[in-house]
Amino acid sequence: MKKITLENYYSADETTQFFRKLDTVTGKFEPITEKHYIESIQDIYLNEKVPERIKSLFEPALALYAYGYLYWAFFTLANEQAIKAFEAAISYKHEEVIGTNVDSSGRDVGLSKKINNLVKRRVIDRNRKDYYHTLRIRNMSFHPNEQYIFGHNNEALRNIANAINELFA
Repeated sequence: MKKITLENYYSADETTQFFRKLDTVTGKFEPITEKHYIESIQDIYLNEKVPERIKSLFEPALALYAYGYLYWAFFTLANEQAIKAFEAAISYKHEEVIGTNVDSSGRDVGLSKKINNLVKRRVIDRNRKDYYHTLRIRNMSFHPNEQYIFGHNNEALRNIANAINELFA
């Protein structure tokens, strides 16, 4: 893991330096730069119907992903931040549809139950229920017994953004 110093602060993380991208014009492999990471997330967005407070949680996930070029662990933090936005979106929509996020005993309704409730109310398509449940990888990230590093997979961010957009379509 990169140890930040004044000399390497703006340098690519050692791990990102291993990756290459094929230049289709020259047929040669070139180093992946910060430009590649930024361009790879330009098409990931939340639609205009998503509440600003959810967008404000998701936007840092994209920034952290881009900064993963400099510090590899930021890719993991990007995914964790996107998951927080996803959970907040589920809770927001659940409260909007059901009227509350607490059960009859006054305890917070769990994420799994919120998803199931939204499926019952047809906010989430029944065929997509399993998909929404697979996005609930929170426990591994938020209750770790060691450092988990997910790496530079922008598809995870894209999938979470698409799920949030579906909730507010």
